[in-house]
Amino acid sequence: MRTAVESRPVRGYGLTIYNDGAREVCAFLDGSPVLAPAGVEKDGDRRRIRFAEGTRQLRSMGDIFCPDFEIAGLVRQALNEKLERDRDAANAFVVTGSRVSRRRCYLFLTVDARFLKSGGTEHFTFTLEAPSYEVQRDGQQEFTQFLSAVGLSSVEDSVELHGLEATFERRGDVVVFKRWTA
Repeated sequence: MRTAVESRPVRGYGLTIYNDGAREVCAFLDGSPVLAPAGVEKDGDRRRIRFAEGTRQLRSMGDIFCPDFEIAGLVRQALNEKLERDRDAANAFVVTGSRVSRRRCYLFLTVDARFLKSGGTEHFTFTLEAPSYEVQRDGQQEFTQFLSAVGLSSVEDSVELHGLEATFERRGDVVVFKRWTA
């Protein structure tokens, strides 16, 4: 492959446009061809985007350049969904224990969790009763979200939570619990 003396990098994509002697070529700076979406396939409830690279099928990672605005939107959405699944997988946990504690006018439920991927531990504490209406409401809403994430609508005893799986994401100081489907 011959690269022209004057190449014009396309800002933000790590791409360059050069003349290989026969035509203008757009390629990644490492020389591999640009991925071009060739079609979308249904795989159960998931979408898979098939990319064509021409004669070479070597590229396994890197930026994706899509000249078409609609296809770029579809690719961005698919990649964001994949990144969300990866993040969810990293935060997936199983409930390993729980305990209820009372401190003055407060009632707390602490749930012990073990991450499925790393084996690390996390503790989630919910305020179930408090003298302040707002504090109690917020704690109960968070616990209701947690219950929904593990597939329950209510519990009589915290032992019912043991062995159930869910995932979460942190948005600043807020933990948002979600259902986990492996």
